[in-house]
Amino acid sequence: MEIITLREVGNDVVTLVKQLIELIGPPPIDVVVIGAEETRLEPGDIQILKVALPVDRYAVLREVAFSHALTDPQLLEIWAAPPELAADQLANELSIALLKRLLDAMVAKVDAQLVMERARPEVVEGDTLAYTLVRTLAVDASASLAVAGHMPEALQLVTKLASHPIYEKYRSFWDFAVANFKHLPIYNWLLLMYG
Repeated sequence: MEIITLREVGNDVVTLVKQLIELIGPPPIDVVVIGAEETRLEPGDIQILKVALPVDRYAVLREVAFSHALTDPQLLEIWAAPPELAADQLANELSIALLKRLLDAMVAKVDAQLVMERARPEVVEGDTLAYTLVRTLAVDASASLAVAGHMPEALQLVTKLASHPIYEKYRSFWDFAVANFKHLPIYNWLLLMYG
């Protein structure tokens, strides 16, 4: 992994970035550019992680998690829709929702507080109940915390939605999604229950 600095930074900043990158595991990142305008991963044949200053721990960890999610076949199986579902809008939205929850789960495994600080439980309405469930999952950090093994914190967050009329159905979906955290089982459950 090559590290490039676009402006003068101290060794402590370079060390912090290296530590963050390695927290999730051996990184599939080829080049790290410190001092970029924003923190983001540029995937491709060469994976480039751009890191803005000051260093945002959550943003760096999330982009590193993204690099793993794009390259690790076991992680791809969690969030990526199978090719035969490429034309299915619900399958694609579920894929995006699961990717978001996977990234936050990976961050939560190394620092749950970073995910807790950003959690804003809300119901996101869709055209159908299935879409509402998937769109709510996409923004619901409680699922990520549960998958990462922080169930008390996850339950505390998800119950903040209890006053919403859809809560019982969402909670049933949430329980299934957390217990079966892979695209195909969750997609099939949605079709069975609400398809």
